[in-house]
Amino acid sequence: MGDLSVTVRMNGYVVEDRVLPVRRLVRIGEAEGADVSFPGADVAVVRMGDRLALRGRHLEEGEQMDISLGPVAVTVEHTVRAHFPMEWAGLWDWRFCAAAVLMTTVGAWVDAAEAWVDTVPESELVAQLLGEVIPGKAPADAADANLSAVSSPAEAGAAASASLPALAEGPRHLPDDLVTGIGWYAWYRAAVPEDDQLEGAYERFAWNLADAADHRRLARAAYERDDYEEAAWHYRWLVERDPDDLHARLRVAWAEKRMGHHEAELEQYRAVLEREPQHTEALAGMVVALARKGRLDASAGALDQLRASAPMSPLTHLASAHSHALQGRDSDALRALESCILSRRQLSSELQLELRRDLALDPALSGLRRDRRTLTLLHRHLAAAAPRPVR
Repeated sequence: MGDLSVTVRMNGYVVEDRVLPVRRLVRIGEAEGADVSFPGADVAVVRMGDRLALRGRHLEEGEQMDISLGPVAVTVEHTVRAHFPMEWAGLWDWRFCAAAVLMTTVGAWVDAAEAWVDTVPESELVAQLLGEVIPGKAPADAADANLSAVSSPAEAGAAASASLPALAEGPRHLPDDLVTGIGWYAWYRAAVPEDDQLEGAYERFAWNLADAADHRRLARAAYERDDYEEAAWHYRWLVERDPDDLHARLRVAWAEKRMGHHEAELEQYRAVLEREPQHTEALAGMVVALARKGRLDASAGALDQLRASAPMSPLTHLASAHSHALQGRDSDALRALESCILSRRQLSSELQLELRRDLALDPALSGLRRDRRTLTLLHRHLAAAAPRPVR
């Protein structure tokens, strides 16, 4: 089994380059006690036989993965195990041995094929060779489909999506504190809760990839460390197994939104609204996603529906703020944002954190982050808990 090579670059310069053995679980990133430390993500690497699992992917020996975290770039590689020459290596003619094995294998295959032809009825043989379905027998594809129980995150992700990866129609949601001069990202991260049971969930997941509770916990943890790819993978796994899981559907939409995949985001909102036409969170998300794609008439229609069904909801005010900001109407956006801040306690703790995440990361609100009126508004309502200038 190969080891884990971790290279950390800050603004293009290598600041850490280590090789770690992975027996069961290794943590890298900003977690306390991480084997390799860097800001911006908490990554668990789990040994899965001869492969390493991380962020919803499996790395075979020799494969690598790049993680971009703003100014920090991390390259992880599953190294190829060393193969030492045997003491008798020079005494064998390996080409002769390979040829002998090949001839033996081909001969055995031909004998087996002849025996099979002799035992299969002629009509069935012709049908199988032509790829036709034989009555009373399941097609090969159906048999393969029955084997689609989760065997790895990569395989399950491919089966769950059943499509090519979503294309980004908008920018990824990233910090811009160096541009604004305000510590929006630190302000948002300070509100993210710790999960003291997360390590146990990773260990259980390494042994049982089909536990819905662990998928849900790992999805939430991935999203809260801004690892949107892994969060989307876990939540999609849940949706594939229960299409009526509206909680998971909405969080797939959130993760897709953060990656700039707005058509994939809209797909999830539509699925939720088919089941609950007045679902406030889905309607609010629909308003903003349509506006991001420039479909302003459709966005305005969705906003009218949202205002009719939930006129006093903080999510209605927040959707209005996004809509105004995307159209360059910053003063209107600030008024709607203030209404949202004033009524924020109606939201769950998760949605209040999502509000902070929007204020800190959402490209639609980048103009408001640079506007001193936004900071003044938050200081007026949050006092010392408001964001602070970057020093």
